[in-house]
Amino acid sequence: MKMKFYGVRGSYPTPDARMMGYGGKTASVAFFNENSKGKTVPLFIDAGNGIVTAGQELMKGLFDGSVNTTFPILFTHLHPDHTEGFTFFAPNFLPQVTLYLLGMETLKKNVGAVLKQKMLPPTYPIEYRDLKSYRNHGVLSDGQRIAITASGIPIPYTDTAAKANKDELVYIVDVMQSFAPSHPQQGALYFKVTDAKTSKSVACIWDIESHTGGDMRVINFAKGCDYMIHDTQYTDEEYYSNKMIVQGFGHSTYNMAIENATKAGIGTLIPFHYNPNHTDEKLNEIFNNFKDKSILQFMAKEGMAIEI
Repeated sequence: MKMKFYGVRGSYPTPDARMMGYGGKTASVAFFNENSKGKTVPLFIDAGNGIVTAGQELMKGLFDGSVNTTFPILFTHLHPDHTEGFTFFAPNFLPQVTLYLLGMETLKKNVGAVLKQKMLPPTYPIEYRDLKSYRNHGVLSDGQRIAITASGIPIPYTDTAAKANKDELVYIVDVMQSFAPSHPQQGALYFKVTDAKTSKSVACIWDIESHTGGDMRVINFAKGCDYMIHDTQYTDEEYYSNKMIVQGFGHSTYNMAIENATKAGIGTLIPFHYNPNHTDEKLNEIFNNFKDKSILQFMAKEGMAIEI
């Protein structure tokens, strides 16, 4: 299983030369794994504008048959920095592509209904109905476990289903929902993505405002994962500042991320969802301050790919 970062920035895109080392595109992480027929089955977490680059990269494989034309996109929540790239995701314009769009129900609307509401004139050049891909919509909730089959279709994961499809499962995904009353007001989803063959796993934990002493629900959810991608929007100085108060904005500090990852027994912590004001110089400074922490070996960068 391979993991690739297509967008690592939080809040809004930052096309700024001072930030190109880490990247200015908003949140989108992809997993790639082969099915039993040797085809690559993609799995995306979020569709910030980083997913636009991913879509362009996928096109060749979608045409030559090396990439499965059916695959899911999971949404942590539906704020612009997690959805703004969806309209420009090139596979959306191929009628042979089938997407499964899965996320939590927001104000009694599923992902498709919310995207449809966003993509309306006069603020959008095309409407949701103009996309050529076939789109299925599903609702995810706290405690749910799904599997992604070799054909790219998400199914409920049960012991019976696991035994029946053992050779045909590519990913297993566990779901946790936060219940924060702030950002986002309806909470966010966190995902644990597991390679169905090797059992290697990655905890995807962003848009979280952790707690002093660690977030025990997150710690228990991510226990023993090989990697944890964690929100690190703020430094301690920013989070505890009385000049611009950011407490309650729904984001974590680097120390919060280290605390959660350490207590969960994570192999490697990957900081993510960077502050749009943090330049390459600032992020390098932050990393150097923490480089003695064995759990924090590197920072997420746009275009970075990791074999899990």
